Amino acid sequence: MVEKMKSKALLFPALAGAMTAGSTVVAFAAEGGGGGGLPSFSITTEMLTPLVEGVMANIQVILPVGLGLFAIFLGIRIIPGLVSRFIRM
Repeated sequence: MVEKMKSKALLFPALAGAMTAGSTVVAFAAEGGGGGGLPSFSITTEMLTPLVEGVMANIQVILPVGLGLFAIFLGIRIIPGLVSRFIRM
């Protein structure tokens, strides 16, 4: 029984070490200067403007609705307790 626990206790560190060693091999392999790589491009602020505007528009719609639903659920949870507390007085 103790032998099984010792082998399981060493399994995680061994796996973590193997993954670390494997990831370094992949990182060094990606440095090749051959012409078969992916083309590079830069992302500009003009490209991100529609994305940011869309996120802001969705937040402006979802935030009031979400706060309203949160208030309703919180009210359903708290109001019966308050009513029963005042009835007992």
